[in-house]
Amino acid sequence: MKKILSFALILIMALSTVACGKKGEDDSAKIYYVNTDKDGVTAVDYEYKAEDTNGQITEALNMLAADTDSFDYMSTIPAGVNVEHWELDDTSFSLYLEGDYEALDPITEILVRAGIVKTLTQIDGVDSISLYVNNAPFADSNGEAVGAMTADTFIDDFGQETDALLSTNLTLYFSSADGMSLVSETRNVYYSRNVALEKVVMEQLLKGPDSSELLSTLPTGTKVNSISVSDNGVCIINFDGTLETAITGVTENVTLYSIVNSLTELDSIKQVQILVNGEAPHLSNLEVDLTSPIDRNEDIINSNVIDDDDTYLEDYSEDYSDEYSDEYIDDETIPEDEISTNE
Repeated sequence: MKKILSFALILIMALSTVACGKKGEDDSAKIYYVNTDKDGVTAVDYEYKAEDTNGQITEALNMLAADTDSFDYMSTIPAGVNVEHWELDDTSFSLYLEGDYEALDPITEILVRAGIVKTLTQIDGVDSISLYVNNAPFADSNGEAVGAMTADTFIDDFGQETDALLSTNLTLYFSSADGMSLVSETRNVYYSRNVALEKVVMEQLLKGPDSSELLSTLPTGTKVNSISVSDNGVCIINFDGTLETAITGVTENVTLYSIVNSLTELDSIKQVQILVNGEAPHLSNLEVDLTSPIDRNEDIINSNVIDDDDTYLEDYSEDYSDEYSDEYIDDETIPEDEISTNE
């Protein structure tokens, strides 16, 4: 089911000039603070004194709650909200907040959560964040638990002017461990209504599976040059030449149908025409005619299903086509009286 979530405010954010601060990309860590005018978050360089994971987590939480000397940004964990305790289980981090968190206005809440998640997931040993408020899992305006959030949940650019978000559950297909079949994985995403859903599907597919039991089906670095859907339901997707690179342990049949089956999960798409730089791709060991639109293949689907409760707000990475890089906006808690639902 797809929900149209109407914003009362226009979010314009220019974080593209701020380094992402992902693990391994920069020698300095970053603390993400909420902008004073509440139009985004600001990443501020920070050097941890602690060398161990637990010490850095404690240090980061203290910095997020501390007052700043800046007129441009303020503490991320606001007054009236306190860290009750936290837990780290393997790489899954649970943060327990107490106080007036639920009284935050929707836009501020999104930014606070983004600052916390983006700061803590930079720390080695922390891959996901689950938020609890007054000992209960944090829930969105629909009463659904937000679940574990990762570095990819919040994008680095709120995008151009937009007044609505869409929310939908996607069914994506990735490779089984033996590389011979497809296994479905579901995830919930928030995206701008200005973005075609087929683009969202491909962005998710390019990111790869969340489950460690599944394998990516697209070669690393693959780019989508363009994607469109014709009136008769044919999705035409044009990749760069990286698509023709073989993936060790994954058959080309699995690669092909991970694209086709993921896209044909959308009601508007019946077939998929795959191109590489405008021409039929050069893929071997396939019995299908690549010069024509391709039908969905149910026989290649394994019965195992990966059901991911995590919610993501998706951005287009630098590896994805630049024309889509500014179309996503951040998720997600919206007042109930501003929500309309389309099924």
